[in-house]
Amino acid sequence: MSVKHKRLGKHGVLVSNICLGTMNFGWYTSEEDSFKIMDRALELGINFFDTADVYGWAKENGYTEEIIGRWIAQGGGRRDAVVLATKVYNPVKSEENLREVNTDGP
Repeated sequence: MSVKHKRLGKHGVLVSNICLGTMNFGWYTSEEDSFKIMDRALELGINFFDTADVYGWAKENGYTEEIIGRWIAQGGGRRDAVVLATKVYNPVKSEENLREVNTDGP
């Protein structure tokens, strides 16, 4: 599989044309399987991951972001390799959201 990439926005961030949706992480997909999916996505060249502060709502809002944060915390260059896209349902809690995905922003 050859994944194409393109430059995004005025900063020219290089993102894959395919985005990994994470809505089911922690809900239908276990944390262990979620980690495997994210690892495999990177192996295939998919570096664009989508999440939201309400994903994982069956356990608690933001649970999916916490899973992504624990995956990033494993190191190995994951944070630098991934472009995270998020959206919010409720008022923005930027500091809390950044902690959940284990990052400090752009």
